[in-house]
Amino acid sequence: MSFIVIIPARYSSSRLPGKPLVDIGGKPMIQRVYELAEKSKADEVYIATDHNDIIDCCSSFGAKALMTNSQHPSGTDRIAETTELLNLSPDTAVINVQGDEPFLDFSDIDNLADFFIQEKRFDLCTLYSDFTSQQDISDPNLVKLWLDQKNTVRAFSRREDFMENSQFLRALHIGVYIYKVDFIKQFVDWKQSNNEKKEKLEQLRALDKGKKIGAIKSLSKEHIGIDTKEDLNKARKLDLNG
Repeated sequence: MSFIVIIPARYSSSRLPGKPLVDIGGKPMIQRVYELAEKSKADEVYIATDHNDIIDCCSSFGAKALMTNSQHPSGTDRIAETTELLNLSPDTAVINVQGDEPFLDFSDIDNLADFFIQEKRFDLCTLYSDFTSQQDISDPNLVKLWLDQKNTVRAFSRREDFMENSQFLRALHIGVYIYKVDFIKQFVDWKQSNNEKKEKLEQLRALDKGKKIGAIKSLSKEHIGIDTKEDLNKARKLDLNG
């Protein structure tokens, strides 16, 4: 099982400026994400950023960080540039770990890689989780996916009622992806699909191109994508409570 991890870390965020550098329990968030990725079986872990402050921060804890274009519209575009900077071969498997998921279980990274490499029938794979009693399923910030019995994703949406089919499992999508370099390069060359623009979900670009997406259940106990100060406060409480 051979794969690498790339963590896209954009400095600017309208809701939480300088997000990768926010402190959680005495460490910058990007350091926490890097350290959990380092526990996985990845051959290498890289941080792909667009800001010198993040480069400097990464140097302070020994991470391999690369400077990329600040104008990339998505994390996948940043990863595509990183694969070129690293001169990766087309068949290299890459896991995109979001820089704002500091509570991800590193076992999820290994399990996702194992699933993708063994199955061979998917163009990319991702993670999902059950909804908790504290989560509002109607919340459009919580992305849903619909999964069939063969672990194939049939739909993604921010709407809870997007697909009414009792044969499919509706679950919370966790934005960690694995794909090969040749797929990444294809993906960024495709135009945004109408569904992608409407839902603001880039993974719909792949579904609309007829690509197969697989998903497995996450083992992580907590899933907090940190996008706002409210998310950050929740994350800090979780960390302080151990």
